[in-house]
Amino acid sequence: MLLTDNVAIITGAASGIGRACTQRFLDEGATVLACDIDRRGLEALAEECDHSGLHTVLCDVRKRGDAESSVRKALSIGGRLDCLVNSAGITPRTLPPEADFEARWDAVMEVNAKGVFLMSYAALAEMRPAGRGSIVNLVSIMSMVGYPTSLPFSDGFTAYPHSKGAVAQMTREMGVRFGVEGVRINAVAPGFVYSPLTENVVGDADVHAEMKRLHPMGRMGQPEEIAAVVAFLASDDASFVTASVWPVDGGYTAQ
Repeated sequence: MLLTDNVAIITGAASGIGRACTQRFLDEGATVLACDIDRRGLEALAEECDHSGLHTVLCDVRKRGDAESSVRKALSIGGRLDCLVNSAGITPRTLPPEADFEARWDAVMEVNAKGVFLMSYAALAEMRPAGRGSIVNLVSIMSMVGYPTSLPFSDGFTAYPHSKGAVAQMTREMGVRFGVEGVRINAVAPGFVYSPLTENVVGDADVHAEMKRLHPMGRMGQPEEIAAVVAFLASDDASFVTASVWPVDGGYTAQ
């Protein structure tokens, strides 16, 4: 197993890609502290997984205190911290319709960019002295390209691609800086994936068809396909990989 005896923190663990990562890490032998703001989602995760290596904690990644307390809890569980997966994220589509353009920007940037910054800062405070560790950030192909005009997702000011671009650059900067200290930092950039972040748009048959058509493989991805790459990057099998952003996108960004 790739992650035997590893202790990992996974944010956004109650649903979507974060949930798939949690299950994959458990299957690969890790002890996982699943973090999320969704109490009911965490309770459902614990019931469905029923795994001795799974622990849960309520965590708002926008709050420094929550980030620090999550790291402390992981240390109390496993005595070490080997991996952080920053999967928590939102899109403007999930926000209340009354939120104006500034409120939407602030909300998305706070979760997607500041949340990664705070969680990584807290994790690195433990990983750097230990001289080992791995951080895997979930970004998006929209950190690399703009939204296609064939999809109704952007008015040119949407914060989602900007927030993911910021995290892709954090990955490179931190990966270069902390590689010499034994900490690897990478990112996975999924294409369009079936998850709570896309479920409110795939209900439109035309939009769904276009989202599939944009990928050379002719389909959208599954959370488990992303989790498999995250687990690899977190593991020692990726020991010479750092400061990189990996598209897992059915060929989308190669076009």
